Amino acid sequence: MSDATDTGHAGIELALGLGLLMIPVALLVLGFGPWVERSVLAEAAAAEASRAAVIATSVDAGTSVATEMGNNYGLTADQVRLGWCGAPPAEGGNGTCQFDRGSSIVATVEVWVPLVTTPWGSMGGLWLERSHVESVDIYRSFP
Repeated sequence: MSDATDTGHAGIELALGLGLLMIPVALLVLGFGPWVERSVLAEAAAAEASRAAVIATSVDAGTSVATEMGNNYGLTADQVRLGWCGAPPAEGGNGTCQFDRGSSIVATVEVWVPLVTTPWGSMGGLWLERSHVESVDIYRSFP
């Protein structure tokens, strides 16, 4: 016969065990949304910035487009970095871009992504980088 004190603990142990296993899984699932959102933002900002720079023949126009896109997502200026024509975004990003016919303009956008987002704030994070190459039309007329 079994002792009366040994019954009824399996349900509690199962609930506690599953709870401890599900907390990391839930944090990973919740962190996936911001990761995808910021990845799409970085890709779109790089494409739009390089296109704006080619149209205006100035990297300043592209920089303002990428900054505005980051602001629309609620990111501050220190969470979005931009690099031009091979210059790393972390170092200011002002590379030497040639706006001659047939040349290529490369925009590299880095966006800060938090690793874990909780109701009490985010913990950790890393920079997500995306690049886009836009060619200057060979038949384009310059002013």
